[in-house]
Amino acid sequence: MDESETYLPWAQAIRDGYSRREAAMFILHNNIADIFPLGGEYVPCRRYLERMLERGEYIIINYDVSRGMRFYKDEEARAFMELANQNRRPSEQLIRSIYDFPRESTKALAFVEAFVVGVESAKRPVAVILEYAEHLAPNGDPQTMAETDRINTVTLERFAQLFHERLHDESARDAVCFLLTQNLHNIHPDLVRSELVGAIELHRPSYDERLRFVRWQQAKLLVEGREAVKMELGEAELAEQTAGLTLTGIRHLFLRAMQSPDRRLCGSFVMERKRELIERDSRGMLEIMAPKHGLDAVGGNDAIKDFFRAAARDLREGQRDVPVGVICPGPNGVGKTFIGTAFARDSGVNCVSLRNFRGMYVGQTESNLDTIFNILKAMTPNIVIVDEADKMLGNEQSDPGNKVDERVFGAFTAFMGDPEYRGKIFWLLLTARPYDLAPDTGRPGRVEEHVPILAPETLDDKKSVLAAVARAAGIELAAAGGEPGSSPTDAELASLFDGLGVVTPAALELIAKRARRIARRDLGERAPKQGAIPVRFGLFAQEAASYVPEGSKSKLLLQTVEAVLYTNHLAYLPEPWRSQLRDAPDELSRERERLRRLVGYG
Repeated sequence: MDESETYLPWAQAIRDGYSRREAAMFILHNNIADIFPLGGEYVPCRRYLERMLERGEYIIINYDVSRGMRFYKDEEARAFMELANQNRRPSEQLIRSIYDFPRESTKALAFVEAFVVGVESAKRPVAVILEYAEHLAPNGDPQTMAETDRINTVTLERFAQLFHERLHDESARDAVCFLLTQNLHNIHPDLVRSELVGAIELHRPSYDERLRFVRWQQAKLLVEGREAVKMELGEAELAEQTAGLTLTGIRHLFLRAMQSPDRRLCGSFVMERKRELIERDSRGMLEIMAPKHGLDAVGGNDAIKDFFRAAARDLREGQRDVPVGVICPGPNGVGKTFIGTAFARDSGVNCVSLRNFRGMYVGQTESNLDTIFNILKAMTPNIVIVDEADKMLGNEQSDPGNKVDERVFGAFTAFMGDPEYRGKIFWLLLTARPYDLAPDTGRPGRVEEHVPILAPETLDDKKSVLAAVARAAGIELAAAGGEPGSSPTDAELASLFDGLGVVTPAALELIAKRARRIARRDLGERAPKQGAIPVRFGLFAQEAASYVPEGSKSKLLLQTVEAVLYTNHLAYLPEPWRSQLRDAPDELSRERERLRRLVGYG
């Protein structure tokens, strides 16, 4: 191999590991389905490997369960066919043509071994490329695996040992083996954990790699005599906006733009297509968020909004001393998700919502987590919103018979605690049950700030929330018996809020929508086609009096007390909760236990 050649980092890692004689079998995983720069073009991973091995004059054998065994060059296939059929009658020939190599895995691997080991007089080294390796040696319990899978797994373990021994035997023919899989967890763990096997991760493209590809794509069109794509975004901005995409995904953007009437690549299309590609690549486990409202649309919660505005500014500026993340406990319906997405909007960085990632098969959950983490690493900086985090993340104290939650919890805490991603990946955990979160989740160095989001306490805060809800619902409240445009009095509003008890934005929104429908139907054709519908305060108060909360008031109060007790900075709390936590925390704890018994939590 030409030492003057420049290789991609993952290819150089293979060369270094082989040169140091650490391993002769390598598992390539993660972004193997992408394209990579080679000689002025972009080629698939397998093609890159083949070109790299060609420089070292390797005989290259490929295999996958669909196409079977095949040689990279026909003349090498013919030489092997002649060797396999040597001294055999025509009717006894093992191989009848160069297109007749076995497809069945156990036979193909036996042929490979015969070629590598059985022809010691050959001088040229051999390279074996096994694509879709998860279908050769899948992750699974040996007791339930198919016999073919067990045989293949043992064969590949033996290959790792055999090739490693040959690597250290100067008289033996050099041989190297590559297993290609998109996810390392899909390969049998005995292979992955072997000291004789090197695992090489192919990362999604960095900003510089995306920018290089964008420029290459435009230059290629000009070289071919075609018009370059018109871009609404600059090249650098497009490279920034496509964070998280593969180069194949970016190529799709250009192909779509080239087919459009004006050959234009606009920003809105990039974001729409990015959402589709990320959600497809993550198999629906990540959802790209595109919030339409910022923190200015949030009523009340002034201290919380100040905290998130400062955090948003730090994320935009790339500060590295921002928190790893925030846990936002609070009762159901107080607007935790609304505030979280508003924060994401104001931050101006990528935002994703984590969806269900658990799988029903052995290793599937861990495999899904690898996929999620790899995409998040490529999308930095980003915000990850985890709703109902207590259920989503698992706990280190799982049932003795269920180890999946333990592994999920361990994977998340390790990833969250990686200092490399502080300021790059911001975790926003939302929950109404903070004490069901694993204690290690919220310790310093992980999701270290506990910022409760509570129902408004003061009349001014409740009025602010009601005003925000009215704007969003498209209604204009008029005082009872007053002229259109007049506002309800503070006494009327205080009476309404007292009747509701715990005043949550979700409850006010539902009441507002019900009142709006009645008012619109009463107005009939006089109802405005655009703008707010006038709603008499008496009608609104009537609907509020008829509202039945989804949970009991005791349950909402319990969730509030738990959120207060879970906070770790007094400045995050409004009065009177701040004074109660500071001056009488034991009393709050006793109230929590009383409410738990009352609600039926034991």
